[in-house]
Amino acid sequence: MRCRAIIDLDALRANYAHLEELTGRSAAILCVVKADAYGHGSLAAARALGDAGARHFAVATLDEAVVLRDGGIGAPILVLGGLEPGTEREAALRGIDPLIGTVGELRNWDETARAIGRKLSCHLLFNTGMNRLGIDFDPSRMAGREELLGALRDCESVELRGVATHYASAEDFRTRQTEGQHRLFAKQVEFLREAGLAPRYIHAANSAAILYRGIGGPGDRVGHTMVRPGLALYGYVKAPAGRTRPIRHRLRPALEWRAGLRRIRHVPAGAPIGYGARFVAPQAMRIGILVVGYGDGLDWRLSNCGSVEIHGALCPIVGEISMDLTIVDLGPAAAAREGDEAVLLGAGADDAQGMATLTGGTPYEVLCGISKRVPREYLESATGR
Repeated sequence: MRCRAIIDLDALRANYAHLEELTGRSAAILCVVKADAYGHGSLAAARALGDAGARHFAVATLDEAVVLRDGGIGAPILVLGGLEPGTEREAALRGIDPLIGTVGELRNWDETARAIGRKLSCHLLFNTGMNRLGIDFDPSRMAGREELLGALRDCESVELRGVATHYASAEDFRTRQTEGQHRLFAKQVEFLREAGLAPRYIHAANSAAILYRGIGGPGDRVGHTMVRPGLALYGYVKAPAGRTRPIRHRLRPALEWRAGLRRIRHVPAGAPIGYGARFVAPQAMRIGILVVGYGDGLDWRLSNCGSVEIHGALCPIVGEISMDLTIVDLGPAAAAREGDEAVLLGAGADDAQGMATLTGGTPYEVLCGISKRVPREYLESATGR
């Protein structure tokens, strides 16, 4: 096998259980499995999380929701990106809820409900400072609040199941942006309650907001009744900025990425290695050719700076990573033989956060970047290969 991603389903279940502990089970957990569960496989991840007790799932698109429905996931599914015009009927017939970000989308959803002859549920998204998607709604301004209330009253065939916002900087303690968003969202929720609207689910907290700020936990004064972890389910959280006190958690990375050692070569001092001769052997070297490259999602920026683990030793990547192959220095791994496997992500090698630090990226893009041509294998326990 060229390379493979091995997903420990027990790690997913353990991460879910840990998030339940952090929230004190006071808020429902909306499991974000968009982008094929951040590269882990959305259907397998949803099934494993369902085994752990998950009862709510979120995706980015209707197509992603359909994959879950067709795979037998009957739990509520929320489409975080909303619905493309013309797809409302399909979503409704499949029992899939949209996260609605404009008054126009709300009215379209109501028209769909009337057309199929039954009430449909949805969640509303309020913009509180991300300035991406969401309804611009300031409760202190008459025009905005009357337009929203008027639409909610008119749309009698829509059940408002939840209201949400999205924090832009939950891991960043150098700014007060999250506190400002939190205050505005609290006012928006209170306005809806005073208007006689009482959606069951109030949610804003992503992984960083849950772990670093306790939003959605027992001490949450806004009354969040749902949280939306994504990255934490897979074992990671973005590193905090502007905060020196370490945050202790028990999240376990669920994905290990391995690549086969196809060939071993001996090159003399002065030999150029790889495209563009960006690495020249400083002395005679034993090098290994791994069957993985940027076509599989291994970031090209790891050229000449990343490393892999072979037989417990860290072997530097040398030369440019190419589309299908990567070259490593086997000097630290004297026992390496052709046919062995190198660990790209996993115990002993860089995890997704470490790899992201080297590339200047985030663990999100590392995990989501592992391409479809990399087979996924699933484990029920860390030792049950």
